[in-house]
Amino acid sequence: MKIYQMMHFPLEGAGTGIYVDYLTRFLIRRGHEVKALCTYHNTPSKSYPVEAVLFNNGSNEQFNLDFDIPVFASHPLSKGVVFGELTDAQRLDYIRVFKEKIEREISLFNPDIVHVHHGWIIASILADTGLPYVITLHGTEYYAFERFAEYRELALKGLHGAKIVMALTEKERDQAIQAYGLDPSKVVIVTSGTDTNTFKPIKVDKEELLKRYSISERDKPVVFFGGRLTDQKGIDTLLKASKIYSQSDESPITIIAGDGALKEQLEELARELKLEGVYFIGNQNHQQMVELFNLADVAALPSIFEPLGLIAIEAMACGTPVIAGNVGGFTKTVNPQVGSLVEPGDHIALAEKITAFIKDGMKAKVGERAVAYVRENYSWENTVNNIESIYEQNISSS
Repeated sequence: MKIYQMMHFPLEGAGTGIYVDYLTRFLIRRGHEVKALCTYHNTPSKSYPVEAVLFNNGSNEQFNLDFDIPVFASHPLSKGVVFGELTDAQRLDYIRVFKEKIEREISLFNPDIVHVHHGWIIASILADTGLPYVITLHGTEYYAFERFAEYRELALKGLHGAKIVMALTEKERDQAIQAYGLDPSKVVIVTSGTDTNTFKPIKVDKEELLKRYSISERDKPVVFFGGRLTDQKGIDTLLKASKIYSQSDESPITIIAGDGALKEQLEELARELKLEGVYFIGNQNHQQMVELFNLADVAALPSIFEPLGLIAIEAMACGTPVIAGNVGGFTKTVNPQVGSLVEPGDHIALAEKITAFIKDGMKAKVGERAVAYVRENYSWENTVNNIESIYEQNISSS
């Protein structure tokens, strides 16, 4: 098959980009011809063909649109405003540039099917082409649909024109049917997963790894957070919890990997709380994340909103127990055999759980079980099998 993956954001930096990158590479391994369309500031270098709509971030000389990548809520690789804050002229330019790029790419690549990520503007453009396309919902487009009324007509046009709409969880499926008025027979659940050949237990030199990040406290347990620094991730709850658990007998340190709109605000909160042993280390690539997951004694992910929470799956694939917010996808992926859930915003409960996990040596107890759990239930092989089958069914029916 010739498959075109299309998305509104970069192929890195956030969950959707990582999802598309994994999916593209796995499909190519299976013998398909795959190309990707994304956004960025410079065309990314990948092992597969990529086209990008380029945005101006103030440091690049060539771009298609003279503003930074607009976002649903935030993205660590963009300083752009949310879609609802674009001017009318910017919104029309965004649609025009994507329309021109998509029509050109379809003509050149001639795909059998297009896989769109997010039910948003790209899908509405494809609805006019007659080409079969499917959509994966990643959750954040619902946030934008609710808040940015001027985009609803486009979003609905794209969603209703799709052959199939894929939701990551049952809750997302129900939400999509109700919010978008979709035919329930056209909305299916395709659970996401992770590349267990990449995210897996490895040996790390703790002292050397912490030295790399200029962390001098190298004999203490590690609490790790990875993700975008946004409201939905509940990082303020983690910082408040660290004030408590850092005073326990084990006195663990906290490492926070990622970037986002709240970075300065969170760093200021850490100063206000007079926290010691809390380290913000910025965005990390896949291999660095694997090392950090393996370094950590527990992954703390206290989100207040999380459609899937791929980061929890990645942590468990490395054998690290997870303490996550009792919301969204975490309620399906994190169970008492591999971790624990806490109510969003409850920093005291989070601190108690973290303290107990470290004191009880939970990583040693659940590590192998967590790895096996992810391999059985959340392997990318399973995800790709399901998506591949959907492609085949909807090409033959078009």
